[in-house]
Amino acid sequence: MQIFHLNDELRASWLRFSIIGVIGIILAAAGVLRAYGMTESIVFLLTSLLWWGVLMFDLALHLGLMVNLESGELQSSLGWPNRLTEVRGFAAVWVAWGAHWASQGSYLPLVGVFGVAAVTDLVDGWLARRRHASTRWGRLYDPFMDGIFFSVAAISLAVIGILPQWLAALVTLRYAFPIMGGIAFQLVRRRTLRVRHTPWGRASSASIALTVFMAAAAAFFDVPFTTIGPILYMLVGITALGAFVTILFKGIEQV
Repeated sequence: MQIFHLNDELRASWLRFSIIGVIGIILAAAGVLRAYGMTESIVFLLTSLLWWGVLMFDLALHLGLMVNLESGELQSSLGWPNRLTEVRGFAAVWVAWGAHWASQGSYLPLVGVFGVAAVTDLVDGWLARRRHASTRWGRLYDPFMDGIFFSVAAISLAVIGILPQWLAALVTLRYAFPIMGGIAFQLVRRRTLRVRHTPWGRASSASIALTVFMAAAAAFFDVPFTTIGPILYMLVGITALGAFVTILFKGIEQV
């Protein structure tokens, strides 16, 4: 594991982040206990700790990617942009819980998780550019965490009937396609695919985020989603198609 071979500051930064996450999960579980009872609280705690453990273990394995893209040097800490990206990936398990409670008529947790995830999605990139703190890890994992969060969110909302099932499938395919393509590229060419954000990719992620958030907000405020929904669905479809074509051509260029 790379964590055992890196500098003390980076290891300490990872450890602090891991512990703070566990504390946050325990506090959230206490809130769930008060609102939804013992059984839900225990299951919530276990699933949250399990997912956080998976993410922290993966982060420990890849701390060597915390290399600043401008200086080429290994950072001495995780940095706030990378922490926010990791939090968004973790929020996938909480958005599933939010959808579960929304099916029981309690929409506030679902909208709250979406709000936090939306903020992290906007702020992590801005902070990385402003502080010149973009890293190899962030370049690789930012779209990956987007894919985890929005795929789980779309599937969860489809399960409880807020979004159509075909849209959840499209969102999942939109994020799975570049991941599977990258894996196939590595197996065939024996090297990693160069990852770059594209205008179509950003537009696709933004339209998906907007659609998922608006659908959850409409359910929360008991407002019909049938008027604006088809427009957003069309926007998701068009931008996803653009992202698919761009990814395909970018991949062909590197073969």
